[in-house]
Formats: sequence, structure tokens, C-alpha cells
Amino acid sequence: MTLPRILALGLCALSTLTYAAPWQFVKSEDGIIIDKRPHSEGLVEIRAQMQTPTTYSGFLLLLEDSENVPNWIDNVSQSRVLMQISEDENIVYTQFKAPWPARDRDMVTYSKYGIEDGQFVLSIKDASNYLAKESGFIRIYDVDALWTLQPLTNGNTYITYTAYANAGGILPNWLMNKLSIGSALSTFKGLKEQLPKYQGQQHPNLPNESR
Repeated sequence: MTLPRILALGLCALSTLTYAAPWQFVKSEDGIIIDKRPHSEGLVEIRAQMQTPTTYSGFLLLLEDSENVPNWIDNVSQSRVLMQISEDENIVYTQFKAPWPARDRDMVTYSKYGIEDGQFVLSIKDASNYLAKESGFIRIYDVDALWTLQPLTNGNTYITYTAYANAGGILPNWLMNKLSIGSALSTFKGLKEQLPKYQGQQHPNLPNESR
């Protein structure tokens, strides 16, 4: 069984702040915009945005294709559903190959998706307590991320991903922040490349779209 899983060691996910600092532009490349803002413990929250032609069904079908996940989410080596809570809620386990000098990471997340005010929304929260730590991996924690998709009048869909997570271990903050930014850009490039393969298909849990 395959169901939504998100994140990458570096796409590393978002947390809601009591006081949200303003976003700071980082870079724009291939139609992808990357922003950041300060978070806790010297780490940053990442936001990636782009517009691309996709239906909500196409996007969700891509996320659910576990075998294809390593082809577009940066650094992912494998991902699997530990438990399907309901048709739109899942507990997911993901492993990441960390670039040198970091050690490989893993994470356990709770995800839930739905349509809210015409937008597709997928939230991801930390669920580390669901599974004991695996030998040989450093557990990513405090995961908090959000995908939103909004249809545009030009036929494209505007995709926004905001994310924060603490990758753990002893890497300095400046290096973790740099890896997060690079990973977000790489993941969105992969997302744009893979999405066309999933168009023209209808997800059973989503309404039909007229585009």
C-alpha cells in the first residue's frame, strides 16, 4: 500500500511560530522560488513555490507512488506507510541518505490531506513516538510541514511548500540550513519533472476537476 509521504532531509519541514518573522528571498531558479525565515535554535523554516500544470489528483498520485519517491524527493532512499488511519490519514516512515559529512537520517510522520476552500491541503506532523529509533539512523524530529495547491486562471496550479524540521545530530546550524535550501530546490525540480507522468488520472478520494 502506498500513501502520501513528504519531506526530504533538507526540504525539512515547517513549524507555526508564535511570532512569524517575514520571509526572506533566497533564490529563484527554473520558475521555483525559495524563501527562508528564522526559526528556533538557529535553524530556518523553508518555503518553496512554483506554478506548473497539474491536477490535485495527479499531485496526490505522485506522492502516493512510493517506488518513485527517491526519484524526486532529494536524498530519500526509501519510504513506506506504517499505518493507514483513514482514507486521508497515514503514518509514514522515510529514510534519507545524508550527504557527507552527515549521517543517514530517518523520520516518522503523520499526514492528512483534503480540499479546503477549493485548495488542496496536505499537512505533515512529527510522529516519532510511533516507532522506536532505528539502528544506524539519526531521527529527524519536530517535523511540521504544509503543502497547498491552488488552481490558477492560466490552467496551471500554484504549489507552495512550507517546512521546518530538526535533523538532529551534531551538524552546525549553518550547514543544516544550507542543506535545507539546496534540498528544497532539488525536490521541486524533481516534482516538476515527475508530475506530467501522473496527469489524466483520477484519484478515488478526490473530486473530479474541470481544468
